[in-house]
Amino acid sequence: MVREAIAASEFYVEDETGDIVDDALYKRNRKVEDRLGVTLNFIELPGEWAESSIFNGAIRQSVMANDGAYDICAVLSNQLASLAIEGILTNLNTLDYLEFDKPWWANGLLDELTIDNKLYFASGDASLGLINGMMCVFYNKRLCEEFNVPNMYEIVSNGEWTIDKAAELTKDVYQDLNNDGIKSTGDRFGFTMGSWNQLYGFIDSFELPVLEKDSDGYPSKFVFDNEKTVNAVEKLVSLFKDNDSFITTAQANDGIYTDEFHDGRVLFTTGEFKDTNKYREVSAFDYGVIPFPKLNTLQENYRTAARATYSSFCIPITAVDPDMSAAVLECFASESYRSVSPTYFETALKVKYSRDDETSQMFDLIKNSVTFNFASSFTSIINDPQSAFKIFVADLKDGWSSNMASWMPVAQQKLDETLEKLKELQ
Repeated sequence: MVREAIAASEFYVEDETGDIVDDALYKRNRKVEDRLGVTLNFIELPGEWAESSIFNGAIRQSVMANDGAYDICAVLSNQLASLAIEGILTNLNTLDYLEFDKPWWANGLLDELTIDNKLYFASGDASLGLINGMMCVFYNKRLCEEFNVPNMYEIVSNGEWTIDKAAELTKDVYQDLNNDGIKSTGDRFGFTMGSWNQLYGFIDSFELPVLEKDSDGYPSKFVFDNEKTVNAVEKLVSLFKDNDSFITTAQANDGIYTDEFHDGRVLFTTGEFKDTNKYREVSAFDYGVIPFPKLNTLQENYRTAARATYSSFCIPITAVDPDMSAAVLECFASESYRSVSPTYFETALKVKYSRDDETSQMFDLIKNSVTFNFASSFTSIINDPQSAFKIFVADLKDGWSSNMASWMPVAQQKLDETLEKLKELQ
């Protein structure tokens, strides 16, 4: 299996270490090998976004050489679309052994990715990064008490956790602690973005439509300039620009407000499940975990985005035995569902990293509300709507409608070309 060299422990460890998650990974791999009589050989290649040409290039080169070097590839989900439309990946729906109706596959994702019963990559419990990257909001319970913030779990449970509620609860929190006269690190804030990449989490949490399906079920039309999205973007930009308690960053300063939260100067900050490890040593205050806010109370459910850096799995068309690759992948996923995911989610995340029982319940709510869409998975080849959104908000721009007027024609053309290529593939 070739995989991106990002998280050293997402798929394997050399030996048991005593860490409960590492040991679960090790045992999972041994079970797969024993059940199927195979040897798992993990090949790591540089796979961050900036190195995608190296990783994807290795897969392309292997297919062109027909050398059968890779049986299964684990690729960052936001990089797989280009490989899919090039025709170098196997249609997973043509293979034996893959049972996509089973709970270890992210069925919502597969529904979005399947075009004409053709599916070229999939994810689920086989990717620990899928759980790690689920977006959430952390909050400082000490600051909640200081500013008389009501019980956040009750607010969430009552369906009242919205972006306007966040503004209401944080209206008196900002303080220029370093006395430099500007909003900056070192100040006390009400709501911060832990990463500028998490800005696109609002697309899902606000239930903003990006694409519209036609009568045949194809996600064929961009609607990213709809009135709801225009109003939502204007609201976010206004909050980050004009409300002292709200602040975000551009890419250059990414991650600085996770440090500010860690140091106790932020009431709410966005994050991902993996950040629980970063905050586990915090002793000066207790923190809680809740979902991203809704746009308003008219929205029925909370919706969670998974950071698009989780791994999805594909099988090159030159795999030596595609059905055996499928059998290994199915076994890998099912064993992950039975052992690795419960160990990480139920034992590590909800017990080891949670500060109270209510936080554990919030982890369940967030995980159960994760959503997927075609636009997110294919973002890199349809003019990147995720980046268009996060850059616009991070740069505190005005005029989403006018921005879309120039952006969408290019995006629509790329979407049309993508769908045509997918329809033509075997």
